[in-house]
Amino acid sequence: MLGWISGREIPLLAKQPRSAILPTAVRKDERTHMAHPTARTDDRRRHARITLVGSALITPAGNPKRAFAAVLDNANRLGAGFHGKGSLDSQETVTVSLAFLDHGGKEQQEKLSGRVAWVKPWEKGHLIGVVWDQIVTKEKNPWLFSYLDETLKEKV
Repeated sequence: MLGWISGREIPLLAKQPRSAILPTAVRKDERTHMAHPTARTDDRRRHARITLVGSALITPAGNPKRAFAAVLDNANRLGAGFHGKGSLDSQETVTVSLAFLDHGGKEQQEKLSGRVAWVKPWEKGHLIGVVWDQIVTKEKNPWLFSYLDETLKEKV
């Protein structure tokens, strides 16, 4: 299914049955850690990332001509990982546009602002980590929140 975000045609993230969302493995000690974030301070991530594959449009702040399509690889309420051919600088401010299909097949869009935490070269472009400016909430980002919430509930 294709949709439009900011005049660019990209595939939509469709609302799938729970079994179609591919969560990353969460170890038993990570579940404990998620419930008690201060329990372990040596972990790189304090929140589990969920595998969520779909298309995104990444737009650097102040320069919409540099916007490029990327693939969302994983996400959590604090940020997400992408891969794409576009190039960004670490600490660069970006807007990420995601599209979802609701249960009735209608397109729903969400835009999240964030900062590029890291960029690594990859054989087909770049791997990109983005930290959201605000934590994903049900009120501000209902579609992404729903995916994350449902998948995390299955894992705990």
